[in-house]
Amino acid sequence: MRINYVAVMAALAFGSSTLSAVAADDVRQGHIEILTEKKVVVWPRIYAERDADALDEFLADGFKMLQPDGTERTKAQEMQWLRETPPDDEVSDFLFTIEEILFAADNIAIVYGQGNSTRTTDDGLPCHHNYTSSNTFILQDGVWKPIFSHVSGVTCTPLEGSP
Repeated sequence: MRINYVAVMAALAFGSSTLSAVAADDVRQGHIEILTEKKVVVWPRIYAERDADALDEFLADGFKMLQPDGTERTKAQEMQWLRETPPDDEVSDFLFTIEEILFAADNIAIVYGQGNSTRTTDDGLPCHHNYTSSNTFILQDGVWKPIFSHVSGVTCTPLEGSP
C-alpha cells in the first residue's frame, strides 16, 4: 500500500489550521462576551452606584477620558468626580448599545456605540439624552480594562408634549 505523504501532510496541516482558527474564534467570541458585559452592564452600574472604589479597580491605571468639550480627565479625576457627584436618581432607563467591537491586536479592543436615557434639561424639561462613546480596552494580566474613553455628540432633545 502506497501512502501519499504529501497528501497526508497537507490534510494534517489543513486540519490543524482549521482547528486553530476555530479555537481562535472561540477565544475571540469569549473576549467579545466579556467586553460586552463590562461596557453594557458593569461600567453603567459603577456610575449609577457612584462606586469610586469599583471604578478604581475597573479602569486601567493610565486611564484617560476625553470629554465632549475636548477636555481630558485622568483616572484620579474621574474617581474624584464620581465621589463628589450625587447620584442621578432620574436616570433609570440608561441603555448602552454597542455598534461594534474592533480588535486592534489580541490585547487591544475598541468598543463603540450609543448611550441613551431619559433625563431633564437644565430647564427641568424631560428629554432624550444621547451620546456616542468609543472606549479602548487593554488586556492586562488576563483582565480587560478601559484605558481610554471618548464621549461626543451629546444631546438632550426635549420629549414631545413637554411645555
